[in-house]
Amino acid sequence: MKKLLAVATIALFLAFKAVPETFTADTKASAIHWLGKKASGQHDGFVGLKSGKLNVEAGVPKNGEFTLDMNALTCTDIKDSESNQGLIEHFKNEDFFNVAKFPEATLAITKFAPLAAQENSMANYTATALLTIKGISNEITFPVAFSQKEATAKATATITIDRTKWNIVYKSKSVFSTLGDKFIYDDITFDVDLTLKK
Repeated sequence: MKKLLAVATIALFLAFKAVPETFTADTKASAIHWLGKKASGQHDGFVGLKSGKLNVEAGVPKNGEFTLDMNALTCTDIKDSESNQGLIEHFKNEDFFNVAKFPEATLAITKFAPLAAQENSMANYTATALLTIKGISNEITFPVAFSQKEATAKATATITIDRTKWNIVYKSKSVFSTLGDKFIYDDITFDVDLTLKK
Protein backbone atom coordinates (compact mmCIF):
# COMPACT_ATOMS: atom_id res chain seq x y z
CA MET A 1 0.00 0.00 0.00
CA LYS A 2 2.82 2.39 0.89
CA LYS A 3 4.55 1.60 -2.38
CA LEU A 4 1.38 2.32 -4.32
CA LEU A 5 0.97 5.63 -2.48
CA ALA A 6 4.58 6.58 -3.22
CA VAL A 7 4.15 5.73 -6.90
CA ALA A 8 0.92 7.72 -7.06
CA THR A 9 2.59 10.71 -5.39
CA ILE A 10 5.49 10.64 -7.85
CA ALA A 11 3.11 10.32 -10.79
CA LEU A 12 1.08 13.27 -9.52
CA PHE A 13 4.23 15.35 -9.08
CA LEU A 14 5.38 14.57 -12.60
CA ALA A 15 1.95 15.33 -14.01
CA PHE A 16 1.94 18.82 -12.51
CA LYS A 17 5.64 19.59 -12.92
CA ALA A 18 6.15 22.70 -15.02
CA VAL A 19 7.29 22.01 -18.56
CA PRO A 20 10.04 24.39 -19.76
CA GLU A 21 9.01 26.49 -22.75
CA THR A 22 11.20 28.31 -25.24
CA PHE A 23 10.16 31.73 -26.49
CA THR A 24 11.79 33.08 -29.67
CA ALA A 25 12.43 36.78 -30.14
CA ASP A 26 10.31 38.53 -32.75
CA THR A 27 13.13 40.58 -34.27
CA LYS A 28 10.77 42.91 -36.14
CA ALA A 29 8.68 43.72 -33.07
CA SER A 30 11.69 44.11 -30.76
CA ALA A 31 14.06 47.07 -30.45
CA ILE A 32 17.40 47.84 -28.83
CA HIS A 33 18.08 51.56 -28.48
CA TRP A 34 21.58 52.79 -27.65
CA LEU A 35 22.69 56.10 -26.15
CA GLY A 36 26.21 57.47 -25.84
CA LYS A 37 27.25 60.84 -24.45
CA LYS A 38 30.21 63.15 -24.88
CA ALA A 39 31.22 66.46 -23.31
CA SER A 40 29.53 68.43 -26.09
CA GLY A 41 26.35 66.38 -26.54
CA GLN A 42 25.14 62.88 -27.29
CA HIS A 43 24.19 60.44 -30.03
CA ASP A 44 21.62 57.66 -30.13
CA GLY A 45 20.20 55.04 -32.43
CA PHE A 46 19.48 51.35 -32.69
CA VAL A 47 21.41 48.10 -32.93
CA GLY A 48 19.98 45.12 -34.77
CA LEU A 49 18.68 42.04 -32.99
CA LYS A 50 19.65 39.06 -35.14
CA SER A 51 18.13 36.29 -33.02
CA GLY A 52 17.16 35.41 -29.49
CA LYS A 53 15.47 32.88 -27.28
CA LEU A 54 14.30 32.84 -23.68
CA ASN A 55 13.55 29.73 -21.65
CA VAL A 56 10.55 30.08 -19.33
CA GLU A 57 9.18 27.69 -16.73
CA ALA A 58 5.73 28.19 -15.19
CA GLY A 59 5.81 31.86 -16.18
CA VAL A 60 9.27 32.42 -14.69
CA PRO A 61 12.23 33.28 -16.99
CA LYS A 62 15.22 30.99 -16.47
CA ASN A 63 17.90 31.79 -19.05
CA GLY A 64 18.33 32.93 -22.62
CA GLU A 65 20.64 33.79 -25.49
CA PHE A 66 20.57 36.81 -27.79
CA THR A 67 22.70 37.77 -30.79
CA LEU A 68 23.16 41.36 -31.92
CA ASP A 69 23.92 42.33 -35.51
CA MET A 70 26.61 45.01 -35.23
CA ASN A 71 26.38 45.69 -38.97
CA ALA A 72 22.84 46.93 -38.36
CA LEU A 73 23.91 49.88 -36.18
CA THR A 74 21.95 53.06 -36.90
CA CYS A 75 22.03 56.66 -35.69
CA THR A 76 18.75 58.55 -35.33
CA ASP A 77 19.80 62.00 -34.10
CA ILE A 78 21.91 63.15 -37.08
CA LYS A 79 19.65 64.16 -39.95
CA ASP A 80 22.31 64.91 -42.57
CA SER A 81 22.80 61.60 -44.38
CA GLU A 82 26.52 62.07 -45.06
CA SER A 83 27.33 62.99 -41.45
CA ASN A 84 25.10 60.17 -40.23
CA GLN A 85 26.87 57.60 -42.38
CA GLY A 86 30.25 58.98 -41.33
CA LEU A 87 29.44 58.44 -37.66
CA ILE A 88 28.17 54.91 -38.26
CA GLU A 89 31.28 54.00 -40.25
CA HIS A 90 33.40 55.34 -37.38
CA PHE A 91 31.46 53.19 -34.90
CA LYS A 92 32.09 50.17 -37.10
CA ASN A 93 35.86 50.64 -37.39
CA GLU A 94 38.66 49.70 -34.99
CA ASP A 95 38.12 52.77 -32.77
CA PHE A 96 34.86 51.28 -31.54
CA PHE A 97 33.32 47.91 -32.42
CA ASN A 98 35.62 46.62 -35.23
CA VAL A 99 32.60 45.16 -36.98
CA ALA A 100 34.59 43.71 -39.90
CA LYS A 101 36.26 41.32 -37.44
CA PHE A 102 33.45 41.06 -34.89
CA PRO A 103 30.11 41.36 -36.75
CA GLU A 104 28.10 40.01 -33.81
CA ALA A 105 27.81 40.63 -30.09
CA THR A 106 26.09 38.16 -27.78
CA LEU A 107 24.22 38.30 -24.50
CA ALA A 108 23.90 34.98 -22.67
CA ILE A 109 21.61 35.28 -19.65
CA THR A 110 22.53 32.62 -17.11
CA LYS A 111 19.92 33.30 -14.43
CA PHE A 112 17.06 35.48 -13.24
CA ALA A 113 16.56 36.34 -9.57
CA PRO A 114 13.22 37.69 -8.27
CA LEU A 115 13.38 41.41 -7.55
CA ALA A 116 11.28 43.10 -4.89
CA ALA A 117 8.97 45.85 -6.11
CA GLN A 118 10.66 49.24 -6.31
CA GLU A 119 9.16 52.70 -6.60
CA ASN A 120 9.00 54.01 -10.19
CA SER A 121 10.20 50.69 -11.60
CA MET A 122 8.36 47.83 -13.30
CA ALA A 123 11.34 45.48 -12.99
CA ASN A 124 10.54 42.17 -11.31
CA TYR A 125 13.80 40.27 -11.89
CA THR A 126 17.54 40.83 -11.79
CA ALA A 127 19.30 39.15 -14.70
CA THR A 128 22.88 37.90 -14.64
CA ALA A 129 24.43 37.60 -18.08
CA LEU A 130 27.65 37.26 -20.02
CA LEU A 131 28.00 40.07 -22.57
CA THR A 132 30.50 39.45 -25.37
CA ILE A 133 31.65 42.36 -27.55
CA LYS A 134 34.74 42.27 -29.79
CA GLY A 135 35.43 38.76 -28.50
CA ILE A 136 35.68 40.01 -24.91
CA SER A 137 33.23 38.63 -22.33
CA ASN A 138 32.25 40.29 -19.06
CA GLU A 139 29.53 39.40 -16.58
CA ILE A 140 26.86 42.05 -16.06
CA THR A 141 23.66 42.33 -14.02
CA PHE A 142 20.61 44.43 -14.77
CA PRO A 143 16.94 44.74 -13.80
CA VAL A 144 14.31 43.22 -16.12
CA ALA A 145 10.56 43.66 -16.37
CA PHE A 146 9.16 40.34 -17.61
CA SER A 147 5.58 39.30 -18.32
CA GLN A 148 3.90 36.45 -20.17
CA LYS A 149 0.41 36.21 -21.62
CA GLU A 150 -0.31 32.84 -23.19
CA ALA A 151 2.01 32.41 -26.20
CA THR A 152 3.59 35.88 -26.01
CA ALA A 153 6.18 37.21 -23.59
CA LYS A 154 7.53 40.74 -23.10
CA ALA A 155 10.81 41.78 -21.54
CA THR A 156 12.19 45.27 -21.09
CA ALA A 157 15.48 46.34 -19.55
CA THR A 158 17.90 49.23 -19.34
CA ILE A 159 21.51 48.05 -19.51
CA THR A 160 24.41 50.43 -18.89
CA ILE A 161 27.94 49.24 -19.56
CA ASP A 162 31.43 50.71 -19.19
CA ARG A 163 32.74 50.39 -22.76
CA THR A 164 36.39 50.31 -21.66
CA LYS A 165 35.84 46.82 -20.21
CA TRP A 166 35.40 45.67 -23.81
CA ASN A 167 38.51 47.54 -25.00
CA ILE A 168 36.52 50.40 -26.55
CA VAL A 169 38.73 53.21 -25.30
CA TYR A 170 38.49 55.85 -28.03
CA LYS A 171 38.51 59.31 -26.36
CA SER A 172 37.93 57.82 -22.93
CA LYS A 173 38.88 60.33 -20.23
CA SER A 174 39.53 57.48 -17.81
CA VAL A 175 42.19 56.13 -20.19
CA PHE A 176 43.52 59.33 -21.80
CA SER A 177 43.85 62.12 -19.24
CA THR A 178 44.85 64.89 -21.68
CA LEU A 179 41.63 65.07 -23.73
CA GLY A 180 40.24 68.18 -22.03
CA ASP A 181 36.65 68.60 -23.14
CA LYS A 182 37.11 66.37 -26.21
CA PHE A 183 36.22 63.19 -24.35
CA ILE A 184 33.42 60.65 -24.77
CA TYR A 185 31.86 59.21 -21.62
CA ASP A 186 32.62 55.57 -20.90
CA ASP A 187 29.00 54.57 -20.26
CA ILE A 188 26.81 53.28 -23.08
CA THR A 189 23.15 52.67 -22.30
CA PHE A 190 20.93 50.16 -24.09
CA ASP A 191 17.15 50.30 -23.69
CA VAL A 192 15.87 46.86 -24.61
CA ASP A 193 12.26 46.13 -25.57
CA LEU A 194 11.68 42.50 -26.53
CA THR A 195 8.65 40.68 -27.84
CA LEU A 196 8.96 36.89 -27.77
CA LYS A 197 6.65 34.15 -28.97
CA LYS A 198 6.36 30.38 -28.49
